[in-house]
Amino acid sequence: MDRENIMQAAQIHLVVATLIMTVTFTAGFTLPGGFDNDINSPNKGMAILLKRTAFHAFVVTDAIAFTSSAVAVFTYFAMAASAISVTELPVVMRLYKFATFLQLVAMSAVVMAFVTGMYATLAHSVGLAVTVCVIGCISFVMCLWVTYVLGSKA
Repeated sequence: MDRENIMQAAQIHLVVATLIMTVTFTAGFTLPGGFDNDINSPNKGMAILLKRTAFHAFVVTDAIAFTSSAVAVFTYFAMAASAISVTELPVVMRLYKFATFLQLVAMSAVVMAFVTGMYATLAHSVGLAVTVCVIGCISFVMCLWVTYVLGSKA
């Protein structure tokens, strides 16, 4: 892979990383279930689902997705700075691989955040909650299928 192809791919990855950062940042402030807005409540302003395990999983996976995407964005900037020097192709390639790995972590965490957030809000309807979780987790199976089955034929 030459420098130009790496930089073109990195531009696309940078857009994806930025979108994931934006979505996860927003999800962190518009939590599933909403906030307690009862004036007389000692928990005013706190997340309603705060004591649920699925909600904890949502918050953790959302934070992982945000952090991974943020570090990927910074890595793409470092990569662009390194690409200026003609002799730094190995450095650019290492940064590209690291940022790509972080993006895969972020994309996986976003799926898990979606699944756990939906489960937390649908807990009173177990059948629907489990159905959403199964459908969400199918994305991992599809990713493996695309990577290994279709990728090997290219």
